[in-house]
Amino acid sequence: MKAKKKALATDISNSVESALAGMGEQTKKIKKVIEQSAKKLAAKLIKASKKEAKEKVKQGKEKPAKAKKGAKKKPEIALA
Repeated sequence: MKAKKKALATDISNSVESALAGMGEQTKKIKKVIEQSAKKLAAKLIKASKKEAKEKVKQGKEKPAKAKKGAKKKPEIALA
């Protein structure tokens, strides 16, 4: 999981850095802030995707509702 998180964080930081490249050269401080933010975002994205996958599995396991034992049946209407 750490490898997946690291790869995602690296991709995010590279994308942001390339988008900011047009503004000029970035200092070390800016690069460090971008990397930290990318790590946090990657962690949140992985957590959200896990939760979503868990919900899908849970929905697939749900059983259909059973009829109650003491439920009354509607009387059939006799046609004359």
